[in-house]
Amino acid sequence: MGSQAKRATGEDPDWNSQRLGVTTSVSRVHVLAEMTAQRQVEVGRLFIKLLIAQWVLATVVTLAVPVWDRQLSRAACLVVGTVLAVIPLLLLVKRPGLAATRHVLTVAQMTWSALLIMILGDHAETHYHVFGALVLLALYRDWRVLPTAVAVIALRAVLWPVNVYGPDWSWWSVAEHAGWVLFEVAVLAFACVRGAREMRDAAMQLARLQRTKTIIERAVEDRTNELLESAERYRALVENTEAITFEYDTVARRMLYLAPQATRLLDCSLGDLEDDRFLEDAIYPNDRERVAAQLAELATGKRSWSDPIDCRLQTREGRVVHVRTFLSARAGSRRIRGMTIDFTRQRKLESELQQSQKLESVGRLAAGVAHEINTPIQFIGDSVQFMAQAMEDVMAVVAQQQAIIGALSAGVPAAELAGAVKDASDAADEADLPYIVEELPRAAERALDGVERVGTIVRSMKVFAHPDKADMAPIDLNHAITSTLTIARNEYRYVASVDTQLGALPPVTCFAGEINQVILNIVINAAHAIGEIHAQTGTRGKICVRTAHEGDHVVISIRDTGGGIPDDVRDRIFDPFFTTKDVGQGTGQGLSIARSVIVDRHHGALTFETTPGVGSTFHIRLPVRTAELERRAAA
Repeated sequence: MGSQAKRATGEDPDWNSQRLGVTTSVSRVHVLAEMTAQRQVEVGRLFIKLLIAQWVLATVVTLAVPVWDRQLSRAACLVVGTVLAVIPLLLLVKRPGLAATRHVLTVAQMTWSALLIMILGDHAETHYHVFGALVLLALYRDWRVLPTAVAVIALRAVLWPVNVYGPDWSWWSVAEHAGWVLFEVAVLAFACVRGAREMRDAAMQLARLQRTKTIIERAVEDRTNELLESAERYRALVENTEAITFEYDTVARRMLYLAPQATRLLDCSLGDLEDDRFLEDAIYPNDRERVAAQLAELATGKRSWSDPIDCRLQTREGRVVHVRTFLSARAGSRRIRGMTIDFTRQRKLESELQQSQKLESVGRLAAGVAHEINTPIQFIGDSVQFMAQAMEDVMAVVAQQQAIIGALSAGVPAAELAGAVKDASDAADEADLPYIVEELPRAAERALDGVERVGTIVRSMKVFAHPDKADMAPIDLNHAITSTLTIARNEYRYVASVDTQLGALPPVTCFAGEINQVILNIVINAAHAIGEIHAQTGTRGKICVRTAHEGDHVVISIRDTGGGIPDDVRDRIFDPFFTTKDVGQGTGQGLSIARSVIVDRHHGALTFETTPGVGSTFHIRLPVRTAELERRAAA
């Protein structure tokens, strides 16, 4: 089991070597052969120098001795010395690794000892040449050359004893010389055997190291290939998607990498992308300060790296695209990596969905708004009709009075004038002038009040339905809330009363239409929640709308006295198309759109508190986004 585990993890060197086609024996033999060959070449170079030196020495001495009384003539010595030098030199140069070369060299060196002893006049120091030559031959670590050397020495002792032992030799000197030679040969033989064994051990270790090196190199090569393939797959994946990845050096202030598909997004060339100024200029002018402020918040830790940055880019061809950028950076790193996605289509779909939600709300509120307008229109009509009838009666009385004035001017007799006065008096009594005088101002006031109420509803509808601009704009949030409550009045007037506690707020920079839609959705949900309780108990509920200024944010709190949100659905109320209402009463888009508008579009927060049986409170937090705060964030 342990062997299998080692094989599985690659820790078994024998199995690795077999897997890679490397065996210990072949590697050891190969390495040992290389080490032996290298040693033979190195020792051979040493002997080449030694042979040349010996030949030069012998030649110089032979030619320099004035009186030659040696056993061989000068010419014979020169010839013998040349032969003893040339033959081994040729073998050392041409065949340095042959065993025959070593044995020939051994014979030559032992013969050189005899020649040098004769040429140098049988000096005692010359006899040490044999022992030195044996030591040098032992450098081959081949003990088999030593018996050859002993055989040559023995042959010299038999054929030429004077050359070996000197002219005054004796059997004791023979025994002594033989003993020293045999002792040195034994020591050198032991050294050769031990050296050969150490060389084999070294070859084994070197073979293992080479095998391990081979295994590591092949493993590194395999891993490198895997990493290259992985990098290529990653590059192919990254550069064939719509997402644009990039890496930015914050110190050098330049892009280190930008995916080439950015050219499609910005309608530009690769050369344009290399210009950092081009990328900065591509940000929509109205978004530059906001993006700079958000980047500054990231740098100071006031903004989480997990929060994306949304902005608009303006392409070469003048198109405006909405992009969302996700950034990440390691602590202490000067590089920022990120990914930018084009969500223009998503933004368009969201806008269309919000518009459809607004139209749905308007359609749902149409009957209520019509009813709200119909009531003041009715008493406006009644008042105007009364005023018209009253004016007819008054005009009839005025006509009788004009007739009396005309009669007086014409000098009509008193009897006829009395009749005219009686007709005028009858007309005044029939018109009931005191009643007209009393009620006509009231009718005018009722008509004017109706007109004002209709004007308020129309203005509220105009505020609610006003299309959003392309950019955020500062608005009076309290006025927007009042207008929204006005057009939603028919949704709650029969089941709840509304209490507004609107605090002093600074102008809030936002998309007004979207904020109105959010408030309307939450108020309608509150009215429906209270309506369910009202249907069961007949008790009127209450909707409380409160605004407050808290630091860099404004907070809108909408509280209702409905039944609360059940525990099992609290985590899902912001999910698209999720609703607890009956079929036909809701699409499940209201709170989902509200969260998208507040969190994604305005970078605010939408939270809620709820207690079953007591009611719910929704809190909307919006950044004020005043010029002072933007300058502070950028700083």
